[in-house]
Amino acid sequence: MTTLAITSMYANPIHPGHIECLELSREHADELWVIVNNDKQAEMKRWVKSFQDENFRLAVVASLKPVSRVFLAVDQDWSVCESLKVLIAEAKASWKYEDIIFTKWGDRFASEIPEAVLLRSEWVRIVDGLWAKTHNSSDLVNKLKNKADEKELQNKIAELPKVLTEGNYLEVGNRPWGMYYVMEDSPLYKVKKIIVHPGKRLSLQSHERRSEHWTVVSWVATVDIRDPDFKDVEQIRMLRQNEGCYIPSKHLHRLANTSNDPLVIVEVQCWDYTGEDDIVRYDDDFWRK
Repeated sequence: MTTLAITSMYANPIHPGHIECLELSREHADELWVIVNNDKQAEMKRWVKSFQDENFRLAVVASLKPVSRVFLAVDQDWSVCESLKVLIAEAKASWKYEDIIFTKWGDRFASEIPEAVLLRSEWVRIVDGLWAKTHNSSDLVNKLKNKADEKELQNKIAELPKVLTEGNYLEVGNRPWGMYYVMEDSPLYKVKKIIVHPGKRLSLQSHERRSEHWTVVSWVATVDIRDPDFKDVEQIRMLRQNEGCYIPSKHLHRLANTSNDPLVIVEVQCWDYTGEDDIVRYDDDFWRK
């Protein structure tokens, strides 16, 4: 029986974990086709231009021993559904393959991927859990969002208790009010730890596409959440440790720390886009637009 395996990856940049996944995928099949996410998708994932452009990444993946064929994704969203439609139709039309499987990394499982419904409808089996994720692209690309902030951020971190800063993070960002750590990032949600320095506050802002949930981890948060129909009416509340709030999309909101200690909250962003550019500022202590 001739089996075709299809998988997908950004390979931005390529790392040992990618190669491990490809080798394990090939163990399940006679041929391996790899969908490489395009530059638009790569930019959507990291909010910056692709670390290596799509043609470079295609060439690198094509040169790897387990790979039989590479295909540049035609999709314009986070998924590879449209690319899979093209490849599955082509494979079935060839009458060469008696079985087609789709392989996934160990950090995304069959029930979690947006391609699952399409694959089931095409009778394509999903083989997941191929890799224990001992490496990731974010470890190879500098986690600091803005390299110019490195020295300033190191000084800020040095002033904080280690219990607040230790951990594994996808990205670290420096802001005039404090800093943030991205703990998890997926197409449908993002999880951040936010540290606000004493006497500082974020801008009064809103988001068009995402909602947010805030949970206070330490000290007291001063929160202002306003209905979009009443933008000029402050709605102040105090949230203490283990208390939280919900901020719907389009609602104006502001977070402030009026205490003498660092304020720590966990923020969960939900919906189809969680990019840093989905922000409208109405007032800002640091004159940002």
